[in-house]
Amino acid sequence: MAGEREHIREIEEVLSGVRSSRDDIVVQSWLRCIDTHRLDPARPTEAYIVLTG
Repeated sequence: MAGEREHIREIEEVLSGVRSSRDDIVVQSWLRCIDTHRLDPARPTEAYIVLTG
């Protein structure tokens, strides 16, 4: 549970403009999930992984 809260806090910090030590591809995925798909990082849902290419 504490790990989940830390992860949510990290995503929220990224959304507010704080730089992350995560790879850019991960940060862009988080931003896309929030902005495009309107996901709530505090609300767990099943993961859907989409492969491209």
